[in-house]
Amino acid sequence: MMTHGREWSVLLIGAGGLGCAAALALAQGGVTRLGLADGDRIALSNLHRQILYRTDEIGAPKVERAAARLEGIVPTLRIDRHAQRLEGREQIAAVAGQYAVTIDASDNFATRFAANDAALLGGFPLVHGAATGFRGQLMTILPGRSACLRCLFTAPPPANGPTCQGEGVLATLVGEVGWLMGMEAIKLLSGEGEPLSNLMLTIDALTGKRRTLPVPLNPDCPCTAP
Repeated sequence: MMTHGREWSVLLIGAGGLGCAAALALAQGGVTRLGLADGDRIALSNLHRQILYRTDEIGAPKVERAAARLEGIVPTLRIDRHAQRLEGREQIAAVAGQYAVTIDASDNFATRFAANDAALLGGFPLVHGAATGFRGQLMTILPGRSACLRCLFTAPPPANGPTCQGEGVLATLVGEVGWLMGMEAIKLLSGEGEPLSNLMLTIDALTGKRRTLPVPLNPDCPCTAP
């Protein structure tokens, strides 16, 4: 897809399984500037779903190796390396303000809700995606125009709730959700198609069923405040 001279910039929070797939989709979909934010290092136990890394890179910073791999695929892609874990809403908002769209490909509820709140604070579009076990989900948040994560859940679930470590992660599902997250960002940048705003796409990998569920604005949610 051609950008016709325009800068298409995306911040990607997380360079794990979701982030690797999303980064490839963005690089090959015409994005011209990509911010990679992750403070972790490559681990053997994650390689089955993190397709940008190799076994001889175990222990290396994810951001550096992901950037090198993407630059080898699309040499014209400008990559900003943010080798840090973005956590608080103010920290995320400060970095995300440099990009047109932000994708949250993190693997924990605290960061997902911080990214949600940062989008409300900074007024930038946010693509949310998650995959645990055999279930995936995806939605796009347009501050001031659509529902957000807090319209569904007022707060993150308890720390002992479902996790990737506890339920496992199906690599092919992670790849599908990550690729779709990249597609959502490209739709927002290009103005083509209809984003998943006020909607959540759910994927059941066991049955192959995909459902698009309405997510109404919650009048008591902070995102509806004037």
